[in-house]
Amino acid sequence: MKLIVSAHGMLAKEVVNSAGMVFGAIDDLDIVTFVPGENAETLKARYKELIDSYKEDEEILFLVDLFGGSPYNAAFETVIGQDRMDVITGLSLPMLIDVVGIRTMEEDIKADEVYDKLSGDYVKSCKKLLGNTNKDEMEDDEL
Repeated sequence: MKLIVSAHGMLAKEVVNSAGMVFGAIDDLDIVTFVPGENAETLKARYKELIDSYKEDEEILFLVDLFGGSPYNAAFETVIGQDRMDVITGLSLPMLIDVVGIRTMEEDIKADEVYDKLSGDYVKSCKKLLGNTNKDEMEDDEL
């Protein structure tokens, strides 16, 4: 499966660079940046150029930053009607690491199956975690 990572500014490039610190070089991944002065049509043209360079039956998964943003909108328009493609929003380093791990472990996974495999547990609060721990400790002390 090919991954296309796209986001506003240099976010996609930097998330991929950071993921490379964990995984090393990540194969079958392309980056599409979106900078001021560009629009969804620019992105769609870049996406099409990449897709045209892939095998015709290759599964393709877009990872983009914001639901409703230009990278998402262009990817959504590209994916509509394509069984071998999907788009997932909320790009982050933990998400990319999760997706690359899933793709590595399940070589034949389809693009539209990845979302259901994601842990999605990327947001944590230290204070909330500590608060729950402290509350548990207090309950244990009371026993």
